[in-house]
Amino acid sequence: MYEKYVKDIMDLYDKEQEEYEQLENKKLPHEKEHEQEDKIHEKYDKLILDVNKKYNIIFRYDLIDAWGVQISTLIITNDKTNNVFCVYDDEKLESEYFTIDSKKISEILSKYEEQIKRINEMEEDNSIVVNDGVDNSFYFDIDGNIYSYVINNLSARALNMKEKAELLSDILTEIREILIKANDKIDKCLTLE
Repeated sequence: MYEKYVKDIMDLYDKEQEEYEQLENKKLPHEKEHEQEDKIHEKYDKLILDVNKKYNIIFRYDLIDAWGVQISTLIITNDKTNNVFCVYDDEKLESEYFTIDSKKISEILSKYEEQIKRINEMEEDNSIVVNDGVDNSFYFDIDGNIYSYVINNLSARALNMKEKAELLSDILTEIREILIKANDKIDKCLTLE
């Protein structure tokens, strides 16, 4: 499953990159170019969410370094077997597949849904921007409602993202407690930075 999923996602990234290159070749005025870039970005964000739905993904967490390189990924689907996939880079790419009861993960996500909705509606104060370090990326599918977040340097807990960072950290901690019982190597995919 994971290989097909990655191929679909990478194909979308390639197509998005092609569209950005075509846009650059048009030599539009700066403001117009940014408008078009935003439209391309929105289009591919939606397509990526569609791929996540196609593969029945209910939870995804990515830790990405400052250069955009994946450090680790954790994916949980609603599938019956091998529904947890963890990949991490420890000098060489390693991965783990295993099975858990995905209902437990759905219950955790549902428990936090009201808080997730509230932080989703919050205006972000972008006055404190951290462009170095790592990105922590989250994707939730709670009964068909999709939530997606990227937070820079989650452990730094910048003031403008403190509530969001704390909530996401709490969710990840609860999910970790379930997963660690099934596979002790899962910690390599759940390191918050």
